Amino acid sequence: MTTIPNAHFGPCPLDAWLARQCGAATSRDLPARLAQKQLHLLRSTLDQAMRGAFYATRLQGRERNLATLEDLRHLPFTTAEDLRNWGDFLCVSQGDVQRMVTLHTSGTTGQPKRLAFTDADLARTRDFFAVGMSQLVRAGQRLAVLLPGAERPDGVADLLRQALSSAGGEVVAPPPQVHMPRQPNGENVDLPQNETRGGEALARWLEQAEAHCLVAAPAQLANLLTWFPTAGPKNLAGVLSSAEPLEAALGKNLRQHWQCEVLDHYGLTETAYGGAVECAAHNGCHVRGLDVLIERVDSSGSKVLPHGQAGEVVITTLQREAMPLVRYRTGDVARILPAACGCGSPLRRLGPVLGRIERPVGASPRIVCPSKGRGWQYS
Repeated sequence: MTTIPNAHFGPCPLDAWLARQCGAATSRDLPARLAQKQLHLLRSTLDQAMRGAFYATRLQGRERNLATLEDLRHLPFTTAEDLRNWGDFLCVSQGDVQRMVTLHTSGTTGQPKRLAFTDADLARTRDFFAVGMSQLVRAGQRLAVLLPGAERPDGVADLLRQALSSAGGEVVAPPPQVHMPRQPNGENVDLPQNETRGGEALARWLEQAEAHCLVAAPAQLANLLTWFPTAGPKNLAGVLSSAEPLEAALGKNLRQHWQCEVLDHYGLTETAYGGAVECAAHNGCHVRGLDVLIERVDSSGSKVLPHGQAGEVVITTLQREAMPLVRYRTGDVARILPAACGCGSPLRRLGPVLGRIERPVGASPRIVCPSKGRGWQYS
């Protein structure tokens, strides 16, 4: 692989990381070289997807040797309902599966979604985590992961631990008995009601942990502000918000009161957790563009929308071995930001999640909007 000096790129580490993988020598070369590599990987992804029963049927007779990235729009969508028959998506032997994740979500069948990952799939996520977190964590520093279930083996904390260990970072997670109650999406929970013994125990744990950085959901961060209203936990210098949309007001309050950097992250379990991460310019999330392709479509799915226009986020995974996904409708509503980032990156970024599209049985699609980090309300 060609070695690319970071000096040719801006301060966001993802550009240099992508350049090393696609052979771009300078920031000016990066968009074109990235697109060339993406097209090559997209063709390989479609071939890999055909190893599973679902896409062997869904893509039968379809042109897979696409001439351009834009030709992706001619292929059919994949939905969350499709994933309930997860075995039909498996493209490797079960012996090659390193991790299975079960997602219990609402739906007409009641069947949970299951997602499979090989070690190579997880290795690419660990690589992305290492690059993205290098903005917040240095050698010898400690990262505390507060996301629910983070303490489980092979959970997010474990992936981050593996990602940061080579750089000398330490990753810790609170034990379940001190984990702060977290409001689920879809419920407007008044935050003071969550100020329980569990929240106090977590606040004490954070003080003792002396972490330099936190990874937490916005609802958790909003709750922690009630325990640390004027200054952050001891030693804290950075926060990565994940799992839910981060409202601009909450990010501003955290930076102001805790005097630390706060970055947003967009990711789904379907994208092997990592999808896109913000930089210090706070102008959208930089996409891991050699692992995820992003489109936006209107609510009917009949039209691919231009950059800058809000629509449903549709993802196609690249380089996934176990369960590649082609044009997966996430239900998230966002924009692609076409202008150059303030950090100097020429690549397009994903804007904040503006809402979610729900499709009630027998009714038209509707957008559900986040409400101050406390759940969702209909627009």
